[in-house]
Amino acid sequence: MPNPWAGSKFYAKLGNTFTRPLWSVLPAPSGFGILTTIGRRSGKPRRHSVRAIRQGDIVFVVAMMGEKASWLKNIRADPEVTLRLGKETFNGTAQEANDSPVRQRAMDAYTGTVTLGDYFDYIAYHWGFPTRSKIVRAHRHWFEDGVPLIIQLEPSKEATKQPNTRA
Repeated sequence: MPNPWAGSKFYAKLGNTFTRPLWSVLPAPSGFGILTTIGRRSGKPRRHSVRAIRQGDIVFVVAMMGEKASWLKNIRADPEVTLRLGKETFNGTAQEANDSPVRQRAMDAYTGTVTLGDYFDYIAYHWGFPTRSKIVRAHRHWFEDGVPLIIQLEPSKEATKQPNTRA
């Protein structure tokens, strides 16, 4: 039985109320993260729990609520974001996945990756027993009805440091 509130602003805020503080103290589970945008009207940082699939220096996210997602509106106003994945925090630039090959890569990554956290996420959204095929179908639905984005991560400061050349 589908959750009648899933996909509503109320349900998104309710989910953020629990996951944001938890994932700020503990690392977010694999496949999820905390996205920080700058409020388009307030200019203040706004944090949102998101499903985030990382492949190298690219992260795929989907605004499941489409045009209603406040964080999507914030990104359109200022694409510079911060993303906390696990214990690490990255700066990045977000853009919508409109180009056909990029959109296909985003869909393959977003729908083809299933993590342990997705099973709990599925229960919260669908109120049913999760299976891998049900989760993949749900992710495909969210991708197709939502707005997919790609976040290009900046190299970490550790990765850009020059090696010590002292003899």
